[in-house]
Amino acid sequence: MNQSQSYLPGMQGDVSRGNEVQQGKAKMAGVRDRGELHVHLNGAIPAPIIREILADESTELPPGFLIERDLLRNTPCHSLASYLTPWQALRLFPKKRENLDRISNAVFASLVENGVRFVELRSSVLYLAHLQNCSPTQALEHLIESTRNAAHRHGIRRGLILTVTRGDYGAVCLSTLLQAYQDLGEPNDVVGLDLAGDEEIAYPSELPSLFRKAKDRFGLGVTIHAGETGRVENVQAAVELFGADRIGHGTAAGKDPHLLDKLVTQDICIEVCPISNRLTGAVPFDEAHPLQEFRRFGVPFVICSDNPAIHQRGLADDQTIAIAEGLTASDLDQQYEAAKRYSFIRDLD
Repeated sequence: MNQSQSYLPGMQGDVSRGNEVQQGKAKMAGVRDRGELHVHLNGAIPAPIIREILADESTELPPGFLIERDLLRNTPCHSLASYLTPWQALRLFPKKRENLDRISNAVFASLVENGVRFVELRSSVLYLAHLQNCSPTQALEHLIESTRNAAHRHGIRRGLILTVTRGDYGAVCLSTLLQAYQDLGEPNDVVGLDLAGDEEIAYPSELPSLFRKAKDRFGLGVTIHAGETGRVENVQAAVELFGADRIGHGTAAGKDPHLLDKLVTQDICIEVCPISNRLTGAVPFDEAHPLQEFRRFGVPFVICSDNPAIHQRGLADDQTIAIAEGLTASDLDQQYEAAKRYSFIRDLD
């Protein structure tokens, strides 16, 4: 058993819980097709590929950043900000177009290994424009072409979700991304918008209305990272202000019955990432995962992987761990259809 395993539910010396996980693995053997609705492109790049690209592009890492210590996250972090440390390096590449293709191919190969039939990939795009010294429109075009080719090669349907990070420039960044999207003729490859980043950081007051306007004008789905740091009000804002169709993580919602009822009434799906939720500290290891409350209230949810390569795991592992977190075999049997129902990708068969 490696170190990462010891920090996951059912893998901490508790024989009965350990048996649940082993039973879960057996049940998972019959679950072949999967849909992935919450995965970050840079968080899905296998570590060997990252090392190769950093060397190929002669990338200088930030002072104090150690690949061996800071690239992976497989033990609990004391905060979400600490969990996000790998992005100090992940945002520094790829500078070369061919390395973007290497990334896309590696990510889709990993998805295939996990039985993923369709995926919604998240990327901020603007960092790519900076790295490759091109316009946001060109960067988005490069990302569309690279992931489209890799998806076709591996036989996976894919959609892109454009991510904006919390902070003072969130509104400007969203406007820039939407302009690039329009410049390219509003391609069907782009299926949604996302707000991510440390929830302790404020966003511009006009940002929620920009999300809603984009949703109404372009028909894009809206998913908001919210409730990952224990702030119930962030989930409420995602629903009431941003017009979210889905909530990323949403763990804090498990403590508010009225909010859970609202999610059920408005048919808003929660993207549950079991492994990530434990590693970020969103769900302490001495507490039950709110997934059990989601089930009890009838809140729609899909199991997702978030940043699988950073965890050295994949969607199949998240679904296995979800059994230890309270899911049943019947729940898992319904996951593929649930992912199709709440996906922003059109015409999934």
